[in-house]
Amino acid sequence: MTTRRIIGLVLLTAALMLGAADAWRSSFPSYGSELLTVGRLWLMVSDTSLSFAESLIQHHLWSPLWDFGVSPILVAPAWTVCAVLGSLFFVFGRPQVADR
Repeated sequence: MTTRRIIGLVLLTAALMLGAADAWRSSFPSYGSELLTVGRLWLMVSDTSLSFAESLIQHHLWSPLWDFGVSPILVAPAWTVCAVLGSLFFVFGRPQVADR
């Protein structure tokens, strides 16, 4: 098993757990009905790096990159982003035909 496939499986497992957490929150709103987005997850992990990335992209790089590139990803549900990345890693991480 290649490293890319292992990363893909880890991301797909994270997507499954994040999807289950969102399903739990929507089923039982007393625990909180807020959707777990990528931006919210990044904010929980490290709020200083999020603000640093925002200031770096908006002030030193191209400002529309934040508005039209990064911002839509930050409001997406976390499980979908993990599922898409995990699927890509898993599919493109398979061994070549000559290696089998």
